[in-house]
Amino acid sequence: MDDSNKFAKLHQQFLCCYPINKMAWSTLKLPMELEEQRALIAATCGHELNQFFPVRRSYQEAFVKRLLQLLKDHEDLHDDIFDSMCGQLAKASLDDAASDATSSSTTTSSYAYKHYVLQPGQHITLRESNSFVSEGTTGLCTWEAALALADYLLQHANLLAGKHVLELGAGAGLLGILLKHRSLQLQVGQVLLTDGSAPCVQLMRHNIALNFKDLDDVVATPQCAELRWNRVAQFEWSKYAIPDLLLAADVVYDETQFEWLLQALDYIFDLAQNRCQMLLASTVRNVDTLHKFMVKLEEHHYQVTPCANVSACASHFCRDHTAAVQIVCIKR
Repeated sequence: MDDSNKFAKLHQQFLCCYPINKMAWSTLKLPMELEEQRALIAATCGHELNQFFPVRRSYQEAFVKRLLQLLKDHEDLHDDIFDSMCGQLAKASLDDAASDATSSSTTTSSYAYKHYVLQPGQHITLRESNSFVSEGTTGLCTWEAALALADYLLQHANLLAGKHVLELGAGAGLLGILLKHRSLQLQVGQVLLTDGSAPCVQLMRHNIALNFKDLDDVVATPQCAELRWNRVAQFEWSKYAIPDLLLAADVVYDETQFEWLLQALDYIFDLAQNRCQMLLASTVRNVDTLHKFMVKLEEHHYQVTPCANVSACASHFCRDHTAAVQIVCIKR
């Protein structure tokens, strides 16, 4: 049996940096034989995805420390457990040296990778910031609402068939890369990822290149561009298909941006002659803030319909289902 299949849940959780204290440690049968210990490390720290595109160093260290706690009563521990820790310490020294040698704010140690396993042998790899806020934006990492919306789209694939998709505030690019992923065959039309942050657009381009071989194939590959909501009319709309479906995740948290976002929505819905709809996913951090935006939508003559979240047992992703995420469909 392949190591990643033997420890499938921990393998999936490790690669996407699922919180250590919420991982499926209970699936381990203790005591573990040496070969089982080796197989677990091979499916996590030693997996080829992590070797080529490593998850953040602090996460790997926390994972190994938690594993050692579970194995504290074992007389024999496999050398690979300690080798994985030593490998991270050695890499840390190299990263620190690289950081000292450059004054750039986007050094190697500022970023790491996450791998979202869709099914055995199929995954999405994203380069993401190690910080929630970096380079003046929150968009350089994937947030909970994007995962919830991704689950919703996979469960309602009929919404995508033949549709041209535009994402606002796309951040690291998870949704657009998912929609065009070859293993899913979602039959979606053109996918355009946009963000108002230049660093986010640069990161999206990097992540698209990680996941797609033929970047010149505009049909099979998601496109990306910088779109500032307060300059929506100046965007080169003629270069892209008129959208049928708009997507946005975790963009409704700053009241100062509401008017610009609504201005952008008005323009795009006019462009599409109202023959489009939007799926908006929001992590419910502040109920009042979210309510104010819903009121603003009604004032702009939009109809808002709540959508049911995908249950934890049906989810394609390792995500925190205790975090409240609201998904709504918006039409005009």
